[in-house]
Amino acid sequence: MKRLARFRDEFPVTGRRSYLISASLGPLSRRSRLLAEEHLDLWEKLGPEELWFDHGFPRLKACRSSFARLIGAGPHEVAVIPSVSAGLSSIASCLDFDLRPTVVLSAMDFPTNHHVWLAQRRRGARLDVAPTSDGIGVEAAELAGRIDGSTAIVNLNRVLYESSWIMDVPPIVEAAHRHGALVVLDDFHGTGIVPIDVHRLEVDFLLSGALKWLCGGQGIAFLYVREGLIESLEPAVVGWFGTTDPFGFDRSELHLRSDARRFETGTYALPQAWTASGGLELILEAGVESIRAHNQSLTGEVIRRADTLGLEVLSPRAAERRGGLVRLRVPGGRAGAHRILQALLERDVVLDARDDALRISPHLFNDDTDIDRCFTELQKLL
Repeated sequence: MKRLARFRDEFPVTGRRSYLISASLGPLSRRSRLLAEEHLDLWEKLGPEELWFDHGFPRLKACRSSFARLIGAGPHEVAVIPSVSAGLSSIASCLDFDLRPTVVLSAMDFPTNHHVWLAQRRRGARLDVAPTSDGIGVEAAELAGRIDGSTAIVNLNRVLYESSWIMDVPPIVEAAHRHGALVVLDDFHGTGIVPIDVHRLEVDFLLSGALKWLCGGQGIAFLYVREGLIESLEPAVVGWFGTTDPFGFDRSELHLRSDARRFETGTYALPQAWTASGGLELILEAGVESIRAHNQSLTGEVIRRADTLGLEVLSPRAAERRGGLVRLRVPGGRAGAHRILQALLERDVVLDARDDALRISPHLFNDDTDIDRCFTELQKLL
């Protein structure tokens, strides 16, 4: 905790509020704000050639490189995309569902995952959804047992967004590859808070974004594609920045890049490259291993305090199975949870709610005073 204390002042919100909602929106850092202002200053005085070629493209390159370091990949395996939904749709467009119609998912994935694959039913896709027995986790065997020769791809959320259950990924990857299927990880709730090495895991794709634990803001996300797979994929969701020579302005042929950037499409949300690079730099400086240890200390304290109030914990108690947040059921059902949430916001304790539960998600800039303030105010409202 002492090692990360210096990062608290990097986030101005900590001087006013107990900000415990990084699983929804990472707060603005001083560094990202300065970088956003740098972009505005450049935009104000430069023409497009100077802004894009001298500053914008190098900034995007820095984002790819930083994200690659974060997940154990090479920069050539990373594409900048507008959102996880867009990237997953691009992946889906590469697949032929005639011989392999099945997509294996879990009942606790983030809804956009299911939406993308439901849209592929018109192309012959069939969804096979592994259930949850307790509303907290999904066992690896439930997914691995569904994989066979008809499986095109397995869609995994490495950390479940509601409960923060960490999926046991290796046996699922092994089963998928044994049957010739691909594996895509939606890691929006894992990257930056739970260490990962995509090469060691041998996953085929990973998607994540800057919005949450990476503290980089909206409008920019990342797609990892395993090196040996890239050139065999022909996305139908394309754009000029995915071609070998976008500024050749050729409209007669489609020549996609040979690296993961063939999945990049239209004009980038360029301002977000500045804010995202600031967030990525901070996470790399702090180190995900250190962030993970710090977070687990704080979420362990959340569970202890919840127990003293008699609140039901709807996240894994075992630290090795728990991601970055703790979900707590509060009295009064959905209405009660949202009433308490609004009252906490008025007291400058910032959480979020899903159904009848509050989610508490501390990050590198939080400390014990935030947890204490949260539960002091929460106890008054129960």
